[in-house]
Amino acid sequence: MRLIPTLLSLPCLALACLSGALTAADAPARVPLAPAEAPPLIQVAILLDDSGSMSGLINQARAHLWSVVNQLVATRRNGVRPQLQVALYHYGDAPFLTQPLIPLSDDLDAVSAQLFAINGGGGDEYCGQVIHNAVTQLAWSARPQDLKLIFIAGNEPFSQGQFGFRIACSEAVSHGIQINTIHCGSVQEGITGEWDVGARLGEGTYICIDQNKAEAQIAAPQDARLAELNQALNGTYVTYGAERKEMAQRQADQDSNASSLAPSAAAARTACKAGAGYRNAAWDLVDAVAENKVDLAKVAKDELPAELRGLDAEGLKAAVAAKAAERKAVQTEIAALAVARAAFVAAEERKLAQAGGEKTLGDAMRTAIADEAAKKGFIAE
Repeated sequence: MRLIPTLLSLPCLALACLSGALTAADAPARVPLAPAEAPPLIQVAILLDDSGSMSGLINQARAHLWSVVNQLVATRRNGVRPQLQVALYHYGDAPFLTQPLIPLSDDLDAVSAQLFAINGGGGDEYCGQVIHNAVTQLAWSARPQDLKLIFIAGNEPFSQGQFGFRIACSEAVSHGIQINTIHCGSVQEGITGEWDVGARLGEGTYICIDQNKAEAQIAAPQDARLAELNQALNGTYVTYGAERKEMAQRQADQDSNASSLAPSAAAARTACKAGAGYRNAAWDLVDAVAENKVDLAKVAKDELPAELRGLDAEGLKAAVAAKAAERKAVQTEIAALAVARAAFVAAEERKLAQAGGEKTLGDAMRTAIADEAAKKGFIAE
C-alpha cells in the first residue's frame, strides 16, 4: 500500500452499491482466457459514497471521469493498446442498491450519464458490502496479466456494516483485483476509520482528499477550437439501430454535462472521443465496420437515417467510408490540440504551485494509476 496524503479536490474515481450479497450460484462467470492475440484489458470499478455530504465527491468524479479514462487508454503493453471497461456503483443511498449502476462496460457515455443521475441520500456507508458486491457481481477478467482496479471513496468508517471489509478485500485480492481507498477527510481521520487498512489489505493505494475543495479552472486558447471540433466529430457518426436517436442524444447530453462542469472536463471528453477508448459500435456504423460488428448489406433500411435509406450496400459502404475518413481527420486535429492544451495548462499549474497552490487529487490519482498499471506492464505513451 502507498499512502498519498493529499487533501484537495477530487477528480475522484469512486463509487458503490449496497447490501444484497450474491451467492456463489448467482455470481457471474469470469471472463474466459482469450486467445493470445487478444488485446490487454484494463477494468476499473468506481464505488462512490452518495450520502448527502458527498455531493462534492460526486461532482469531482463527474469532472475527472474523462481525464482518468484518457490516462488509462494512453498506455500500451508490449506495444498493444488496451481495451478499457468501467463499472459504477454508489452506496450510502436508501434503499440500498444490490446491483451496479453500470456493469463493466466500454460504453463510457452510459457511465457518464449514470454519474450525472446520482442523487445524494441516506447515511449508512457499508464499504465491505459494496466491495463484496463489486467483486462477485462483475465479470472480471480471469487473465492474471490484465489490470483490475477498484476505487472506493467515502468519509465514514471503513468498517461500517455487517459484511467485514477484511473478507471483502481478501476476496478482491484472490481475484487479482487491487483496492484503492479514497477517504474524504484528513489523513488521521482516514487512519482512525481504517481506510488505510482497506488499501493495505487490497494491495492498493490510500488517498486522502478534501471533496469540497474547488479547483482552479484554467481556460486555454485551444478550448474554442476543441469545442468546434467536438461538434464536427459528432457529425461523423452514422447512426443505425432501433435506438440510434436516443444514443445520439445521449452523446450530446454528455457533451453538455462535461461542458457545464469546467473547461478541463469538456476538453478531456473531446480528447477521449477522439481516441481509441471511446467506442460506439452498437449504434454507429463507422465504429461497427471498423470492429467488424456489422454486415452493411443486412442493416435494416428503416433503422438508418432517412438520407441513407435509398442507398444500396455499396453506396452505404462508400458513405460510411467517407465519414470514417472525415472522422480520422477531425481526430487528428483534436489530438494535436489536446497536446498543446495540456502543455499550456501544465505551465499555468506550475505558476499556481509556485504561488502556493496545492496539487490536485487528479495528480494523486494519476500517480496511483500509473504505478498500478506499471506493475502489469502497461506503459504510458
